[in-house]
Amino acid sequence: MKNRFITILLILIFTLSFYRIAISEEFIFKVTDLEILEKNTIYKGNNRGIVTTRNNEIVITADTFIYNKLTTLLEAEGNVKVVDKINDVIIVSNKIFYQKDKEEIYTIGKSKATNGADIKIDANEYFRYNRLTSLLEAKGDVVLDDRIEDITIYTDEILYLQNEEKISTLGETNINIEKEYKIKGRDLTLLRDKMILSSKKKAIITDIDSNTYTLNEFEYLINQKILKGKTIKAITKSNTGENDEYFFESAFFDLKENTFLGKDVKVKFDKSLFGNVKNDPRINAVSGHGTEQKKIFEKGIFTSCRKTDKCPPWKMTAKNIEHDKIKKQVIYKNAWLELYDFPVVYFPKFFHPDPSVKRQSGLIDLEIGDHNTLGDSIYLPYFFVISDNKDITIKPRLFKDGVFVLQNEFRQLGKNSLTIIDSSITKGHNSSSTDQGDNRSHFFANSKIKLNLDDYIGSNLEINYEKTSNDNYLKLFDFMNSPILQTSDVMQSYIKLDLQHQNYDFSTSIQMYETLNDAGSDRFQYVFPSYSFSKNFSLEKVINGSFNFSSSGNNTLQDTNITTSTIFNDLNYTSYGFLSEHGIKSNFEALFKNANSMGRNSPTYKDSLQSELLSAYNFNVLLPLIKKNNKSINKLTPRLSFRLSPHEMKDNSNSSRRIGIDNIFTTDRLSLGNSFEGGESLTLGIDFVKEKIHIEEEITEIKRYFDFHLATVLKLDDQKFIPDDSTLDKKRSNIFGQINFKPHDIFSLNYNFSLTNDFDKFEYNSLNTKFTYSNFSTQFNFVEERGVIGNTNIIENTTNINFNEYNSVKFATRRNREISLTEYYDLIYEYKNDCLIADIKYRKDYYSSNDIKPREELFFSITIIPFYTYSPDKMILNKNRID
Repeated sequence: MKNRFITILLILIFTLSFYRIAISEEFIFKVTDLEILEKNTIYKGNNRGIVTTRNNEIVITADTFIYNKLTTLLEAEGNVKVVDKINDVIIVSNKIFYQKDKEEIYTIGKSKATNGADIKIDANEYFRYNRLTSLLEAKGDVVLDDRIEDITIYTDEILYLQNEEKISTLGETNINIEKEYKIKGRDLTLLRDKMILSSKKKAIITDIDSNTYTLNEFEYLINQKILKGKTIKAITKSNTGENDEYFFESAFFDLKENTFLGKDVKVKFDKSLFGNVKNDPRINAVSGHGTEQKKIFEKGIFTSCRKTDKCPPWKMTAKNIEHDKIKKQVIYKNAWLELYDFPVVYFPKFFHPDPSVKRQSGLIDLEIGDHNTLGDSIYLPYFFVISDNKDITIKPRLFKDGVFVLQNEFRQLGKNSLTIIDSSITKGHNSSSTDQGDNRSHFFANSKIKLNLDDYIGSNLEINYEKTSNDNYLKLFDFMNSPILQTSDVMQSYIKLDLQHQNYDFSTSIQMYETLNDAGSDRFQYVFPSYSFSKNFSLEKVINGSFNFSSSGNNTLQDTNITTSTIFNDLNYTSYGFLSEHGIKSNFEALFKNANSMGRNSPTYKDSLQSELLSAYNFNVLLPLIKKNNKSINKLTPRLSFRLSPHEMKDNSNSSRRIGIDNIFTTDRLSLGNSFEGGESLTLGIDFVKEKIHIEEEITEIKRYFDFHLATVLKLDDQKFIPDDSTLDKKRSNIFGQINFKPHDIFSLNYNFSLTNDFDKFEYNSLNTKFTYSNFSTQFNFVEERGVIGNTNIIENTTNINFNEYNSVKFATRRNREISLTEYYDLIYEYKNDCLIADIKYRKDYYSSNDIKPREELFFSITIIPFYTYSPDKMILNKNRID
């Protein structure tokens, strides 16, 4: 016990030897080095120490102290720490001043302050702390961290009134609340006891989903997550990146429940909402309320038209407009559709899919028409979603005389398949006096399947079936809008398999064709099976050039009892080009064919199996001549091609083959399949091209101005098995030519011809001219076939006039001069802006066949965007996944 007392005494003596204790009227100094100057009015402490107030409420630790008793100002410097035990405030700085008579503490430079475990404040310029008013002021890149409420404030100057739990900022301020909301504004006030944040100045609030609220003044109840404000702009972002803007004169938002209530509402939807960036879809309403999933606007007006100083082309005014995101519908109650402010249609209730909907059950657009044969009709299709990957469009059409057509389109999309079924049934149509109340129908089905075989780049299976009960049914009722039907004259049914390998391509199929209007069984043709194989390769180390091997075959039954079976194996060689020192270009081609065939009752093939080895050889030579100056480039190219096939060809004289400049120099220009063009031939030709050079600001542009091509074929003997209409069966073929002339961007002319070798007659003429100037464009096409080439004489014209940005007229006609008959007239007037399309269509045609009579029709249609811009082929299954 004695030893312990001695130890404590030694420690006390040792400690007191380092400290000098002085007591003034206000402070107690505990420092190692203390100076008292100027008649006990100045106290200076050095070498670090502690100063406390007499009542021990304030404790200051620092390296040096200076205290002036006359002014009651205490200055502390060097790692200063001030502890206010009464108010639980701690201030840390490098230098502080304590004005004792005013109970005011302020710092200089970078400082920190804490208020209990809740508040932490950092500032770069100074702190000013008044103990009497409990006001703490901080300035200079101030950061206040409320660690209990998870609120961080960034500003330049802040006032913290402790006894009222009130925090005010001066100047620009950024606040983060619970890592969910970011607030940017000026002069904000936070009442910590009530957890209310407010400001009378403009502020922007952004939530964690990047939705923003811009308010001229606001009050935010933090714990309840309720936002109130005036003159508000709210921007909401969807998952697709689209932005909608909401404007309120005043509003109330429950951010926790995602509800809102506001008055004088204006909504600006994303400009691309309906697929047209020229639109300005918007709603104006007296008030609005709702949730994230359902918004309701009272006494609202909706339009998608571009915003101008004039009234919109259309608008929908309604007592109530509801946007239901769960049902994905926009619903109008007691609504009027107004066109240019004139009410035209009243809807007690009306709805359409919201823009996010790609597929939704409902009526599509109504159509009213008139048909010369069938009379007036009404057409009202209905689109029905069966499931996520199935839908059907029901298309009823009722004619005035009781004829009823019901067409259905069913679609099903699988992971690797697409199936479409198009069918119809018609009741009440009388084809003739002996065919009363005839029922007619069609059924089309198509399935495309991706097999995804491992060894192939592509592997696809397609199954197609087409059937109709009447030869003229498809034309009469115009089913050419079917997603399956390719032509109304021939029904095609087939199964096709296509395989694409890295080294080759292979396809095989079974096919059936039914030619409508042909008699009896002769209308059917069966191909079962057929196949084709193709592979490209080269032998660079052996021979200079490239090879293509192909094999194809089929078994065909046609005209009731004519069967043919063929297999053709082709090996084609093409050498690389040679260029002589005189500028002559040449290359060589060799074609080899193994033809295997057998027929029954066939005019082309024998009844017994035949196997032949055929070959053809082609040598091409051309001499490019070029003349160039500063304004133009002229190219003259004489060319010749020598062909030889030493084998007798099959009789293809009744086949039809068109020869022109585009194919006369190609290797297998007749594409007969079963044989090559027989005998020897020399093809002579010349090409002339004139190009204009235009230089502007060091950018050179070369435009083709004029080109002219001529070619003809010479043979030693006539070839009777070559198709007659090609004229290659003669010793001297027709002279084939082409002229292209484009003197200006507004005008172009293209002329193709075939002239008999004695220059006596043009057996083929094709003329196409285009003229476009400003808002006017017109195009003429003329085709004439005479002699062995054919018997056609048609002229057609298409003209467009755009009177202005909105109004246009289109006229189209075609006349068959061979029979002096105008086939049709089409006249369309269209008014079109960003949100409304109105058409008047007049069509008159003169086609007549059996129960199909000439018709004259007049249609009026109006499209209001977005109400009637959707259609099943756009809403339903993504066909590109299979095609």
